[in-house]
Amino acid sequence: MKNRKNVVRGACALTVAAGLIPGAAMAQDSGPKLTIGGTTYTKYLWGTQRDQGAMYNFTTVPGEGYGDNGIGTELELLLNAKISPQVEVNGRIHSRFNQNFWTNFGGFGGDPSKPCVAGDCGEFDPRSNQYIKLRGMSVTLRPGYLIDSALIGATDLGQFDPFVIGRVRYIDRDNAAAIMLQGSNFDRKLTWDAARISLPRLWAGPNFSTGAFHARDAAYGFQAKYTASELFDVGGIFQYANDQEINPEDTNLDDGRDLTPRYRNGVGGLKAGLHMGSWLDVRGAVYTSYSNADPILSPKSFGVGGYSAVLAGHHTDQTYMLNASLNDPLDVGLSFNFQLFSIGADYVAVMASRREADVLLTEGHDGSFAFPGPSNASYGIYKGNPTRIGYGGWTSEAQQVATINVDNDFTDFDEPMAETAIGWKGATANPVYTNGALELGGEYSFITYNSNWQAYGNDQQALGDSQYPGTELDSGVGHNFRTAYQPFQDKRTHLVALRAKYVVDVLKGIDVFGKFKYIHETDKRLNDPRFLPYAAGACPGGAVACDNSLVNEYSPGNSTSGLYRNPDVITNSQGDTGYEFKPFDNIADDDRQLDYTTFTAGAGYQFTDDLYVSASYSKFFADLLDGNTAFQAYNNHEMASGKHNKNQVLVKARYILSGVEFGLEGQYAFGTFRPDFGDGFVVQYADDTIAADHGVAVGSRGFVNRNKGWNSLEERNFDHMRVKAFMKAQF
Repeated sequence: MKNRKNVVRGACALTVAAGLIPGAAMAQDSGPKLTIGGTTYTKYLWGTQRDQGAMYNFTTVPGEGYGDNGIGTELELLLNAKISPQVEVNGRIHSRFNQNFWTNFGGFGGDPSKPCVAGDCGEFDPRSNQYIKLRGMSVTLRPGYLIDSALIGATDLGQFDPFVIGRVRYIDRDNAAAIMLQGSNFDRKLTWDAARISLPRLWAGPNFSTGAFHARDAAYGFQAKYTASELFDVGGIFQYANDQEINPEDTNLDDGRDLTPRYRNGVGGLKAGLHMGSWLDVRGAVYTSYSNADPILSPKSFGVGGYSAVLAGHHTDQTYMLNASLNDPLDVGLSFNFQLFSIGADYVAVMASRREADVLLTEGHDGSFAFPGPSNASYGIYKGNPTRIGYGGWTSEAQQVATINVDNDFTDFDEPMAETAIGWKGATANPVYTNGALELGGEYSFITYNSNWQAYGNDQQALGDSQYPGTELDSGVGHNFRTAYQPFQDKRTHLVALRAKYVVDVLKGIDVFGKFKYIHETDKRLNDPRFLPYAAGACPGGAVACDNSLVNEYSPGNSTSGLYRNPDVITNSQGDTGYEFKPFDNIADDDRQLDYTTFTAGAGYQFTDDLYVSASYSKFFADLLDGNTAFQAYNNHEMASGKHNKNQVLVKARYILSGVEFGLEGQYAFGTFRPDFGDGFVVQYADDTIAADHGVAVGSRGFVNRNKGWNSLEERNFDHMRVKAFMKAQF
């Protein structure tokens, strides 16, 4: 009897267990799941500049370092946890190259009293001690009612608009932290996004700062889009950024402390799209911006050539965009893209994309000549200012962004260069033709500028009291990538480009490609004699000293003589006497004219399913007049007037091995610069000090400019090699 009871009890227990097992399995399936993946990325840099400040070719951040030699490794762990169907957690744990060279041997040692460049700080600084940092942490909620989703934490802001709130890369693309809501109505015909984004204290305000009190600083954004039908949609976007400081006049702490605005920025935009089937697509947008910087809590002005992420003072302006695409309307393989654009000179959107979006159809300028001098040096006339990105520059055309807060930092030569398009207005036509293995693309762009003005557009104001940050100011072969303003401008740009690709039916198919590009650019700069620094006859010539009392005022108390002082009379080592540089006595002394031509031809071949190799040759000609010695590139830069002849040989390779990707880009750049700085001055010859400070030969020809920097008159020969290789393994 007892055994029978035990059998019955056991059978019941098995029956209950059998019923519970599926439920337990289901509970396990619906429970939290953690997925861990990642990437390891090893980069190899080799170059003849022999810089080892960091594992990047370029930065503008003081003290960060840059280099073209070294090996480093990054690790990125990707974490994803699905807690429930309504809750998801994402995060990244990431190390960074910076100065973490293999030669650091784990990051030990170092001297904390030294500047942290080339890994010298060892274990005492995260730039060289192989630190691991939390990035990209977010929680996404999908409650199933009222809203579609809510994100709390890191985001790349990619769902917004690069003219207003765009992707912002600061080392990483998802460093922005926000509370963001998304929703939809009417069967998703209406979609909307709302966000509170913490302002980046490191750059999002006047003088690249949001001030001392930053914890409450934020930008608020809202956008909505209504898709009426497949033919038409309309939308709007608004952003308001508020940078506040503690009110110094509130000394009563009993009731807390009041805040006062330091910087405010509002941007609004309306957008519409017309989509006529597959053959016609038209999109238009209009934006307006408001920018207001407190003159006490932030800089009142930036002088000539100052630095800031936004303007000083109070400004409003508009931006207009119209895009049209015709997709093979004649059914012959020929399509057309058109763009009309006008970006206001005073247009400010502090959260606009800094490099992650190309807002214009035009190729713009090339990255090959990115800084004023022929060698891509920043303030290169001074001792201790060598090239930054190297003579070869960046190897592709530029991206245009709608901000003066352009970010090319922590990039290598094989990445695209971003340039500011603030103030640009014009039109671009882009025909594209395809026929079997042949692809042809062309461009014509005409660009003039809303910043074409004299004395920053205000002839009652001193040049040194400018609310416009000129940054490096615009001189040299190309467009200085973060320069939107200069005190005098009368500029126009014509750009013609043709690109071709053809697959030759030989072996597995050889990719043959080529490109032609021509830029004609003029800038009269100062175009009214009343802005000349001195009255006519102040410098009579014939070794007679200039009369510096004959100051020319363009308005009461205002003159350009502070920027363009007269030369002294000197006698050189050869016994010649005259002016040390030409007096600025003619409005043509600062004229700029550029004829820029580049050709590229190359071929690529898929050797195996895993290996692709290409090689190309590029030729750059630049015939440039960029002012004479009276103008001297705003007194701070290497003069670039003359003939530039640059050659570039490029080899690229890509190899895939079972989930591991290898890449290589090698470049050999060589060429000459034959300077032509005009006349009206006495040639000087380098002494031992000048030769040692500037790397020129003793006795070589040149002249000393207003700020005692040296400009060489000798023909220069350039020769520059560099390689970047990488290994990327995902797991």
